[in-house]
Amino acid sequence: MAESAESLVPGKEAGEESAKESGKEAGIDLEARSRRIRLIAMDVDGVLSESRFIYMEGGGEARIFSIKDGMGIALARLAGLEVALISGRESVIVARRAAELHITDVYQGVIRKLGTFSQLIGKYGLDKEQACYIGDDINDLPILREVGLAVAVADAVEEVKQAAHYVTHAPGGGGAVREIIDRILRFQNLYDDAIKVFV
Repeated sequence: MAESAESLVPGKEAGEESAKESGKEAGIDLEARSRRIRLIAMDVDGVLSESRFIYMEGGGEARIFSIKDGMGIALARLAGLEVALISGRESVIVARRAAELHITDVYQGVIRKLGTFSQLIGKYGLDKEQACYIGDDINDLPILREVGLAVAVADAVEEVKQAAHYVTHAPGGGGAVREIIDRILRFQNLYDDAIKVFV
């Protein structure tokens, strides 16, 4: 189902292309799905941040976020798209990062994410086909199976990659969010206008 970030499918002989890499299954279908997107929602751990964090001696924790991902979110918002975070964990650091990026739809400590997602699209009066979701692990599967554009980061678990319409080249916390946002904005012809604030 997914358009792999690799040019070859594991297990294929060199030179043998996957059916998912060409034609409607890949570029055309991805473009059609991307053109409908009005909301980009994502997991945090392993997607917006790396899939690891450091416990500090004082009881706090440290995480790594990509500056490129932050710029991607800023561009999405400038283009008029809604951005939301749905995380299974609670973290002050995530709340701080969301505030820096002016993301107001931040849902933490969510075990079953589909219900929260359903409330979110209802809030904006959207259909599921108008939403993109970016995930990396099995608790993201219920949403990925529902949205118009399901995205797995490069280091997602295999079940998530299989459920995705697109698998990023970049890993979670390392530019994956920016990668798919750039694609969406370019497919919607919104990229050039969005970057005018900065160039």
